[in-house]
Amino acid sequence: MTVQELEKQVQGQKVHQIRCGNHRFIDITIVATEGRFFVRQYKFGKRSWYHAFLEHPGGAMKVGDVEVAIDGVVPTDLDEINPRVNKAYRKLLGLIYPAMRLTYDTKKHEASTLELIPKSL
Repeated sequence: MTVQELEKQVQGQKVHQIRCGNHRFIDITIVATEGRFFVRQYKFGKRSWYHAFLEHPGGAMKVGDVEVAIDGVVPTDLDEINPRVNKAYRKLLGLIYPAMRLTYDTKKHEASTLELIPKSL
């Protein structure tokens, strides 16, 4: 599978799955932009998937039946990429996304952006 094929699959679904290490898969929305893949945290608990990736970045993403090994890391260009990630969420989720943005702290939410970097494509 190529990055472009994975990006097309991600863009064709609203619910995907990720896991850190050997933990269980959890449902999440992954967005794709410019051949890169991103997730954001909505709930900010101390023992979250976000913190697990920060401690141990290795994991997997699942899109349909396709499982891809990943590293989940904070993008080095976070400030530059966040507007494109916002646009990707708006495109994927439509009217749901602006409504969601009314219910959370935008800066905190955007600061929790993780990039999912495929290891084997």
